[in-house]
Amino acid sequence: MRMYPMFASAALAGLMTTGAMAGDFSKSGPGMQEPVVSTPAAPPAPARFNWTGGYAGAALGYGNMSFSDGFDDRSNAAGGLFAGYRQDMGNFVLGGEALLAPATFGTLTLPGANGDEIKAGGSLLFTAGVPISADARTLAYAGVGPSMLRSSGSAGSENSFGGTGAIGIDHMLTDSIMVRGSVNYTVINNVGQDDINTRTLGAGVGLGFKF
Repeated sequence: MRMYPMFASAALAGLMTTGAMAGDFSKSGPGMQEPVVSTPAAPPAPARFNWTGGYAGAALGYGNMSFSDGFDDRSNAAGGLFAGYRQDMGNFVLGGEALLAPATFGTLTLPGANGDEIKAGGSLLFTAGVPISADARTLAYAGVGPSMLRSSGSAGSENSFGGTGAIGIDHMLTDSIMVRGSVNYTVINNVGQDDINTRTLGAGVGLGFKF
């Protein structure tokens, strides 16, 4: 008859011990944590190219010259040189550029009684551009400024003056080598001994070097 109380006491003690251990485990064990999701780092932005500095190069182009006096248009290919300086202002680029076409491929003869020939031409442009690529290596620009045509005929040589507007895109292949595509429109009146009014639309591609 005394064994029942002993078993009951032992069972009760065992339950109390188990409960205490369970309580200790719940206090000391690690709790549930949310999984950490790692976000990949954004790639670094490309280094921005700076256009400040001088540059020079050569270009090949083709132009169509029309005349307000009712003469037929004349077209010709030409080679040219360009040189200038730019100042990078961050969101835009300002500069000045000289264009010189010292020769044409073949003879470009003006209509009229004297038949003067175009010997050379040049422009001085004030330019403004905007980088259009993330690394700023591609620049869209526009320019405007005075222009000159030199003609020569039986009565001698003559310089005539007018104006030019131009648009173009320059792209830096390296930190020094630049490629160019451009379109320009030039108006020069009273050219040659016959005082012929000219309108020239030209396009060209070029290769330059940035200092």
